[in-house]
Amino acid sequence: MTTPTTQQDLQGGAGGRPLKVQTLLEAVLLLAGEHELETVLGRIVAGAATIADARYAALGIYDETGAIESFIHCGMDEDSSARIGSLPGGHGLLGEVIVAGGPIRLTDLGLDPRSGGFPPNHPPMRTFLGVPVGRGSRRYGNLYVTEKANGEPFTDEDEAMVVAFAAFAVGAIESAHLVQAERARAEALADLAVATERIGFKREILAEILNAQESERARVSRDLHDDIGQALTSVLLGLRLVESALASGAGAIDDASRRTEQVRELAADALRRTRQLAFDLRPTVLDDVGLLPALERLAADMTARGDTTATVVAHGLAVERLSPQTETVVYRVTQEALTNITRHASAATASITLIVAEGRMRVLVEDDGSGFETGTTPTPGHLGLRGMAERADLVGGTVQLSSIPGAGTTVLLELPLG
Repeated sequence: MTTPTTQQDLQGGAGGRPLKVQTLLEAVLLLAGEHELETVLGRIVAGAATIADARYAALGIYDETGAIESFIHCGMDEDSSARIGSLPGGHGLLGEVIVAGGPIRLTDLGLDPRSGGFPPNHPPMRTFLGVPVGRGSRRYGNLYVTEKANGEPFTDEDEAMVVAFAAFAVGAIESAHLVQAERARAEALADLAVATERIGFKREILAEILNAQESERARVSRDLHDDIGQALTSVLLGLRLVESALASGAGAIDDASRRTEQVRELAADALRRTRQLAFDLRPTVLDDVGLLPALERLAADMTARGDTTATVVAHGLAVERLSPQTETVVYRVTQEALTNITRHASAATASITLIVAEGRMRVLVEDDGSGFETGTTPTPGHLGLRGMAERADLVGGTVQLSSIPGAGTTVLLELPLG
């Protein structure tokens, strides 16, 4: 049930009742200034009450079956309305107005055989005027006014004015419906624009992922060709030298043994490079024993290469294993940060610090290298800084970069756990 509407804004004239036409025009002007449906319906009810000089007025909006689905009223306070209970169902005299082709006006509705009586706690009503609200075959509802001032019956003039007002009311209702439809259309277009933007963004991300995959495949192909391929070629050449040594006759055993040792070293180096390539693609230690040992392995490999000494420190890491996705993101972001240090920082030391507190993890990768002006350096690596941020976003995390020329660089990864 809609909140009852007062007639205060519709009372016209100073010192007496306004003329009917003036009252009608004032009510119509108030309707013309509104486009919100609920407000329009409330002003229709209040306007009808003022025009007919009635104590009570109501607008029944009914559905396709003829049942009243909304009942807006004025003249009755909230407490009185609550005591009456449920809305009218469109039966009795109210239903007669629904099917009537024109207005119904009564001096005493209680004496009319079509009246179904009032429910308990309903105020007494005698005089009655019901007017359909519609245009052509389209009916929106019905206006009802009761209890004309001083107990007088509603006149022909009252009826004519309410009928005229009902015609204006139809235009106001249709205008409000158009505004609602246009607003819904605008919201739909806005939603479509957002969806289109999201699709475009996803396509961009997909293109970047595909480019990154292709770049990774190209790198693996180069590594296989340059490192593993050359190492295995050297093994083949060494085996031929062994064959030649064995076929040379005197001293063949010693020469073949020396050549065999060289081939063994070549094969061992090829195996080491193969394992390193496999580790770079997906470290088995990350799957087998978890994040911290995998990061310690990264730091150890960096230190073993001799350019930068790397260390790992963890605080508050109470569990041995995190979710696979979280471990992968932390590992890859850290790996990329260390790769950038190796390629660009000329650092003597680097550190990896894991801090877990209040359900969040912070990972700091710091170095004492050359640093740079933030925002002016080119993105290093095939994923680079943007790739770190995209990986972090997959688990609801963020990546921040800070650097000072000559004072090193810090990469901060922060993400939720759980």
